[in-house]
Amino acid sequence: MKKLQKGFTLIELMIVVAIIAILAAIALPAYQNYTRKSANRACLMEAKAYYNTVLADLNDGKTPVGPNSGASSACISGVTSGAAMTLASLGSVTGIEPRKPGDGTITCNLASGNQCTVVGGTQ
Repeated sequence: MKKLQKGFTLIELMIVVAIIAILAAIALPAYQNYTRKSANRACLMEAKAYYNTVLADLNDGKTPVGPNSGASSACISGVTSGAAMTLASLGSVTGIEPRKPGDGTITCNLASGNQCTVVGGTQ
């Protein structure tokens, strides 16, 4: 009588585990890079939207209002109140930092129409 095999052999299970480990070794760094890039871009868009509002307020002769501190924010620091800004004093705003896992710094050039860029970090 022939004995029927039930289940998998040890070598088959080890091959499956090795394949999963190889896939994880490729996927995890790509995912981490994606999350850093997403955090940087979320802060970039938030800073750009805020400073567009500041520019519009200044252009209309209004006093710019600071960012809403109660709102969830993609940036942890650097988005400053525009109350002291005037159209004549517009320049470059630097040092805006995204929340973790972001690793860059956002710089906005307000004098040239609010061109914001990510400096350093994952882009």
